Amino acid sequence: MKNQKKFTRRNWLQLGMGGTLGIISMKLFGYNESPKVQTEKDCLATQYEGMGPFHPNKDQNDKDFDLTNFNNSNQKPKGELIYVRGKIIDEECNPITGALVMIWQANTHGKYSHEYDTNIVEYDPNFQGWGQVKSNEKGEYGFKTIKPGKYIFDQDSNDWRTPHIHFKVARRGYHELITQMYFEGEELNKEDIFASNLTEVEKEQVIRKSLKNVGGIEKEASLINFNIVIKKVKKEEKDKTEFDEFVGNYKVNFKSTPLEKEIIQFFGGNRENLILTISKKEGLLNAEMPIQPICEIYPKSKDRYEYKAFDTDIEFTRDNHKKVTGLIFHRHFEFPKIKAEKI
Repeated sequence: MKNQKKFTRRNWLQLGMGGTLGIISMKLFGYNESPKVQTEKDCLATQYEGMGPFHPNKDQNDKDFDLTNFNNSNQKPKGELIYVRGKIIDEECNPITGALVMIWQANTHGKYSHEYDTNIVEYDPNFQGWGQVKSNEKGEYGFKTIKPGKYIFDQDSNDWRTPHIHFKVARRGYHELITQMYFEGEELNKEDIFASNLTEVEKEQVIRKSLKNVGGIEKEASLINFNIVIKKVKKEEKDKTEFDEFVGNYKVNFKSTPLEKEIIQFFGGNRENLILTISKKEGLLNAEMPIQPICEIYPKSKDRYEYKAFDTDIEFTRDNHKKVTGLIFHRHFEFPKIKAEKI
């Protein structure tokens, strides 16, 4: 259509859609002691960022903390070896045990292990791509991986994403957090669509220094400390009942929406049939699409909720009797509104 926005790699990014779990020992990650929580500022909630388009949408057998040893292969992935470790804590600086910490990232060439990453760079079959662990009794977690490469996401404007690692942290009784960790000293941090818009406090939180010559790990490896602070669900949030009227399945209507076929498939359905499920658990309202993970949505007003993971607002619609009958997706950038009917 004449006025239809051209979808580039940037748009895929803005769409935001895109193992073995274990209590791990921090002795695997350089020091016997985990990074210290030193000041009150260290316990400010970590800033939330969108999920990005390449969150894993398919399960795999090997999804542990070591992304450099994929399916017990003798071949190692290309790139700079790094260890990322830290603590999961709450806003009162208390460690959180049993938090599920998931990471996903590009390989050293800047390509994700994801079917929708069409970037024409080298795919590394020896790189795991994503992994997950649970924090131990001290709130500690850790991963062994490769420093991700930069990648271009808009050929027309020659815009690049700086190297980064995506994190998702979830624990019963806490608000889910999705964020990104960046690397100190990267020139692209000043131009990156997300990193360049961070406040000074947020930069201190998520732009991290790589430590060299650390004992206990490979000589060529670097160690990065990254503590993550998540918010506890308050009692008054758990006791809410007004969410109940939103719970149910919603059939998304793409028939009158000028979206490309590939975009619709990315949502996990087709033009005639895509179901969005709204559910409630422990006072939290969640949204889920067929091939996308379940994510918390956050109230902005009585009928409008922020779908932070995908940079979208969901507005619930009502009939003349004030009964919830559907919803509307409002994107945070130039994008047609999408309607869904409650079924």
